[in-house]
Amino acid sequence: MSDILLQFDEVDVVPTTGFAKHIATGGPVWPEFEHQVDARHCRGEVPVDSLPARRDAVARITTPAVWGGILDRHFGHLVAEHLPRLPHSLRERPDDLYLFTIEPGLTEADLPSHIWDLLAWYGVARAQVRIVTEPLRVACLRVAPQAEMLPLVAPSHSYLALLEARAQANALTSDLNEVLYVTRSGLVAEGQGGHAGEGYLVERLRDQGVAVMDPSCLPLRAQLAGYAGAANLVFAEGSAVHGRQILGRLPQEIHVLRRRPGRSVARAMLRPRCTRLTYHSTSAALLTDTFPNGRPRPGSAAAIYDRHVLFSAFAALGVDLSEGWDEGDFHAAQIDDLRGWIAHHAPSPAQLDAHRSLLAGLGLDLDALTALPAPIALPGSAPVASGAV
Repeated sequence: MSDILLQFDEVDVVPTTGFAKHIATGGPVWPEFEHQVDARHCRGEVPVDSLPARRDAVARITTPAVWGGILDRHFGHLVAEHLPRLPHSLRERPDDLYLFTIEPGLTEADLPSHIWDLLAWYGVARAQVRIVTEPLRVACLRVAPQAEMLPLVAPSHSYLALLEARAQANALTSDLNEVLYVTRSGLVAEGQGGHAGEGYLVERLRDQGVAVMDPSCLPLRAQLAGYAGAANLVFAEGSAVHGRQILGRLPQEIHVLRRRPGRSVARAMLRPRCTRLTYHSTSAALLTDTFPNGRPRPGSAAAIYDRHVLFSAFAALGVDLSEGWDEGDFHAAQIDDLRGWIAHHAPSPAQLDAHRSLLAGLGLDLDALTALPAPIALPGSAPVASGAV
């Protein structure tokens, strides 16, 4: 028997009945459920799922099967905490049936294409996948522990070696670039989290010959080829950061432009994969939506660049953002994004007044698209607020 995979006999597997914060209620009803750890969904090495309600099985699977997890439609969470079971599983059971659940109310047709691309990359053929939509009894079910997990559980060297072998088996090529910037441009105007005016930053980078990638517009292989070939990989903080977890160790520096102060997304996962990892505190302020209980919702916040930090971060990579920078065009790009963000979040009059007040303190007038007569003076004039780890 494997020293990695766990094996259980006569296990009931049920569809998901709940899904909150990317944690599913459903899946295998493991024997002695409360005492299982490695077989369950964990964060910080602590189980966070709950015992699924057992239901009478309508079918029995007698062929060898492996539990794969829930096919979360969110790219970042899928890669970071649901699929890290697969490399060890496939090394030992490459031909078995792989069982997955999906979010309640969805069908297989609702799954985005990147899910199938990821499964294929790891080596799970579509014919091997069975999505559990009715209660099953599985004669022999195997499961690998999560090889890495949120928030700060790092991968082992043996796991990274499996990822490197997978890239080689998939004949991954590298798109060579000294600097590759991975953008979230356009998402703020759609009400999502990001830096206002990032589209203007992208224009300036491209004008200086810097490679820019929008992962939402590229197939998985093209994304990975870009990541693999970048000497300096710069991410706008977001789910795309987790895409780098699909690959193993590479001789490169990784930089993350924070939009949420103090957040070091995927730090434990990225650090073993590169030669240097740096997070840059590129936000001077945040406009936040709120949860129903009144608490701020930082994940969907619109961030205002601290351009002193932003310029310094790129200058260290040989990119002078001040060359060709136009204050009026940047200001207009910021306002366009912020207007879209506010329209999507429909803040209350009190919240809107707070946003106006915050922006006014940064020299931004939400009601005007005219260029500023002078450069915006952002707080925090120190050259760089960043830290290598």
